[in-house]
Amino acid sequence: MNHNLKIGFVPLTDCAPLIVAKEQGFFNQHGLNVKLYKEASWSTIRDKLVFGEYDAAHLLAPMLMATTLGINSIKKPLVTAYSFGLNGNAISVSNDLFKQMHAYDPELIQYPERSAQVLKKVVENRESGEKSKLRFAVVFPFSMHYYLLNHWLKSGGLAVNEDVEILVVPPSNVVQAMEEGMIDGYCVGEPWNTHAVKSKVGVTVITGYEIWNNAPEKVLGVRADWAEQNQKVHEKLILSLYEASEWIDQQENRSLLIEYLSLPHYVGAPKSSIENAIKGEVCNPICKTCRSVPNFTLPFQYHANFPWQSHAEWILNQMVNLNQISGDMDIKEVAKSCYLPDVYRRSIHNKGVKVPQVNIKPEGEHQSPWYLEDCLLGEDQFLIPKEV
Repeated sequence: MNHNLKIGFVPLTDCAPLIVAKEQGFFNQHGLNVKLYKEASWSTIRDKLVFGEYDAAHLLAPMLMATTLGINSIKKPLVTAYSFGLNGNAISVSNDLFKQMHAYDPELIQYPERSAQVLKKVVENRESGEKSKLRFAVVFPFSMHYYLLNHWLKSGGLAVNEDVEILVVPPSNVVQAMEEGMIDGYCVGEPWNTHAVKSKVGVTVITGYEIWNNAPEKVLGVRADWAEQNQKVHEKLILSLYEASEWIDQQENRSLLIEYLSLPHYVGAPKSSIENAIKGEVCNPICKTCRSVPNFTLPFQYHANFPWQSHAEWILNQMVNLNQISGDMDIKEVAKSCYLPDVYRRSIHNKGVKVPQVNIKPEGEHQSPWYLEDCLLGEDQFLIPKEV
């Protein structure tokens, strides 16, 4: 018996496991008849999940917890047992802002760790000339994009909404918004940073990987009551996505993956932009050379699909620090209620792969790959700023 499922996604390269599971037949192999629905904005995808129009959704990890807590939305408990991968974000600025930054540091492209300090010089110069604040966009207030952007700005002595104004723009609209001068920069997932560079609209100054090595990103969100009522279907869904992520990780599948993602009903970006993003090539303003960031996006390695409760705790702490939630909240309990590593373990048990048996790991302590319970995990260091 096939189970019919409706799943929403936003057009970003990290939605790839959904597309691959559909196109390569992993869903069908596990008795799932899945229809995928492309959405432009995160608020739309959240609302359709909350009200039952979707059974599951490609979701911003912080949004999952904000919705569970009823912050700026209807309160509806959501859970996840699968991460779409690690990294994949970057910060890009307009050509005009890059020109101003380049004047302070001609080697800016080669030294992304200096970018926030350079931006501070631009901000101070604008303030002395009584110019308006720079405007940066994120895709949603409860997003890794917002927290990574905040961490980057802080590394340069700047603060969100004080030194730099923060706006919300859907991912697929950020390039147009920057081209039309509505924003000066943004933090967004791929391929929309690479596409801005290829379109000669902006310049990528630092990747999310360089702000926090192997940071969490999107998750598969489902309603807590749906997960409880559909345990076996949920596990089949997780297994299908795990197998799709494993497929994506194979070098020989890259060309077909790019072909899938470029289709208009999926991501719909040019193949060249998607290819650079997947290869971890951060191109310079005139696209003649690219800076290699090998772990720019990780769909499978280092247990990238494991739903670490420590990731959830870090996100919740950022929400506290930015006054989005109360500091009195029991962060550990919220993380446990939203992130379900036991469901992940059950889902892939028959694959015979070794997975972590703990739910929490130290974050930000490792400069190189390391082992936990014989499981190889990636480096997780935070940005160390360097003076210009």
